[in-house]
Amino acid sequence: MDASLSESTRCRARTPHELSMINLLMINLLMLIAVLAGSFLPQGSALLAYRWWLVAGPLSLSLAVILFTHWKANQLERETGSPQAFIAAHWRLAVARNRILLLAYLVGASLIGAGWLLSMSQADPRMEALMFVALQRVAVAPVLLTLMVLIMLEAGALYQAGRGELPAAKAPSSEPQGPELQRS
Repeated sequence: MDASLSESTRCRARTPHELSMINLLMINLLMLIAVLAGSFLPQGSALLAYRWWLVAGPLSLSLAVILFTHWKANQLERETGSPQAFIAAHWRLAVARNRILLLAYLVGASLIGAGWLLSMSQADPRMEALMFVALQRVAVAPVLLTLMVLIMLEAGALYQAGRGELPAAKAPSSEPQGPELQRS
């Protein structure tokens, strides 16, 4: 724990992780539930017409949170000073983890797209629907696994920010780097 950091600085360093946790738990988890619930809707259901809106709404909100986090991290990069560097490091960490989430979105969307393409190649309409629903449910798995890992990582980073610490990967190394390591 860094005793030189004020409570205010530690609180500001927790902000990106709190925002990420809200994004992961309140928005993304609900979006995955909407995707799964939409895949279980029977033909002719009144909700069938709205299932894509139940996904597009939370997805848009999640992307807005990710963009805000990225913008704030870039804004803090320009400020100088030891407390600001600590806060900026935690915002950068949140941005890096958001990139992992975006990659999981891409994998899930690719699987859903593949399911749609494969379903379009089916001659039987029942097989078409079955193929699409099956790959839609499979597409949720990598996103859900990534989501669970990111929740654990963000919880750890939230704890470390509150203690005034940086994760080991983001902490400045005290060991010499580069040519100093070479022996004569």
